[in-house]
Amino acid sequence: MPSLENQRRVFQFFKEHFDSQEPFSKTDVAAITTWAESALDTYWSKQFRGILRDEGGGRFRVSEAFIAYATWDAYRDLVTQVKPDVPTYTHRTYEKAVVFEFFMPLTNETALRATLDSLFYKDTILRKLRGCETLELRKVFKPRSNETDEDYLDRLCIWISKRFVGYSISQVAGRFRGADLCTRSEAAELEKTRRYLIDETTAVTRFIFPCDDPDEAKQVRWFFDRLFIQSIKEVVSGEAEIWMVESGMENRLHIWKIDSPR
Repeated sequence: MPSLENQRRVFQFFKEHFDSQEPFSKTDVAAITTWAESALDTYWSKQFRGILRDEGGGRFRVSEAFIAYATWDAYRDLVTQVKPDVPTYTHRTYEKAVVFEFFMPLTNETALRATLDSLFYKDTILRKLRGCETLELRKVFKPRSNETDEDYLDRLCIWISKRFVGYSISQVAGRFRGADLCTRSEAAELEKTRRYLIDETTAVTRFIFPCDDPDEAKQVRWFFDRLFIQSIKEVVSGEAEIWMVESGMENRLHIWKIDSPR
């Protein structure tokens, strides 16, 4: 049996077993080819390792990775080159998490991103931590005995860096009423001087913090407030309200409003 015919038979075998998800053995594959045992071993350890899932007991299934090779041309490319290792994943479930979603007009996205991006740098974190009230900071994050101030801040930076590793921003289109409720004719008259219905694109920024326990969640909330929220209130000017939805361990809406002039 020519080599090409062997490959076609194995391809058809894998395709059928991908659809059925029926387990099979290495012997089952050997039975449809004329390959020597050493040749099959080579294919198994190199080209096939990325598309087969070991079920234990000498049984295998065709994995979802086969989708990329479900045509003969793609499969031929696979079996004529060494397939790189498929990464394995360790699964961990967090029973507790804190999720923050910040809602701000898109006009503030530049300031928002600049503030967030600054938190990726240690010098920014240190500057903000040094601006916190010392007793309050040490109450939230306990220092160790005989720990110098420098070591304490370094340890705190490591703690923060493991939790704040990124953020995501999406854009949401919305429409808002810009005045008290009125009739269509009243709204038409109002439109001569100001907008009654306002179209606005909102930047929604999401942060997800897995937590091991409620105490860690409290620390996350405290540092998020000091490192991010306080900066946003200082950087963004002119917004009447800033909204943030908190979910996960606590479900609540936070709204910051500009104080009415006295």
